[in-house]
Parts: sequence; C-alpha cells; structure tokens
Amino acid sequence: MNDQYRITEPPPKPAVGHFTIMSIVLWTGLIVGAVLNTGLQSVGLPLLAVPFGAFALACGVALIVRAVKNRKQRVSGGQR
Repeated sequence: MNDQYRITEPPPKPAVGHFTIMSIVLWTGLIVGAVLNTGLQSVGLPLLAVPFGAFALACGVALIVRAVKNRKQRVSGGQR
C-alpha cells in the first residue's frame, strides 16, 4: 500500500538547456565588449577598442535576432 504521508526526495532539477547557455554567453559578450570598448577609448586607444565594439555589436544583433525568432515561434504555437 502506498503511504501518502511519506516524505520523498524532490525530483532532480532539469539540466540547463542550450538556449539558456547561449543567452548567458551573448549577454556576457555584449557587456564585456561594451565595457572594454568604452574603457579603451577613454584611455586613448581607439584602434584596440574597435574589435571589442564590433564584438559587442555582433552579440547585440544576435540577441535581437533570437528574441524576434523566439517571439514568432511563441505566437505561432511553436510550429515551423
């Protein structure tokens, strides 16, 4: 017979998905790239700042594209 009052262990937490990991990486890249770009330009090294600015811009564009694509999938019910 099942004991309905028995305390059991909680179910294991789900693993972190690819979408979550990529979101964290893109946000980190955006912030780090923007900070390094701003810092290097304020020090007077604009040639070293350009690659970090381009990297921050690429991360920002990727985040926007993912958000628009994810919104379209949610609106259409996840169908492709």
